[in-house]
Amino acid sequence: EIDSMLSLGLSRVLLFGIPDKKDALGSETWSDNGIIQKAVRKLKKEFPELFIITDVCFCGYTDHGHCGVLKDGILHNDMTLSNVAKQVVSHANAGVDMVAPSLMIDGMVGEIRSVLDKNDFHEISIMSYAIKYASSFYGPFRDAVDSAPKQGDRRTYQMDPANGREALKEVELD
Repeated sequence: EIDSMLSLGLSRVLLFGIPDKKDALGSETWSDNGIIQKAVRKLKKEFPELFIITDVCFCGYTDHGHCGVLKDGILHNDMTLSNVAKQVVSHANAGVDMVAPSLMIDGMVGEIRSVLDKNDFHEISIMSYAIKYASSFYGPFRDAVDSAPKQGDRRTYQMDPANGREALKEVELD
């Protein structure tokens, strides 16, 4: 499929992982033997010209379906940022060209840039989703990766679709 894609002039891919096992932290996202890390290394070896972007989130990797660390049933922003740092460094070590955080955690882009720079990955770009709505729009994706929240919802960290002013503010912050 990659050969066919490249022959058509398509040279960029965005990878989403589906892990073999899930846990409360989504620790497979920063495992050197995680599905994304293995895929990036293999693709870079076989197709060095391929520009690889990886999704940065936890919902498909957590056993509870939320985009980060839960504390007392509520997503904990700072603990999640700490894990995001581990995830992006792991992706960078595997050879990714760009990371694409989709988790809607306050401060995610700044934390990612900081940790990448601190680890001498200055050339890795960040493509923030910036706005992710708490809606059924993502239903097909959640079904594919079995990431529907097992409790509560994502309204505490994802956007209200009716609040355009806050959405523009989030874009500007990122």
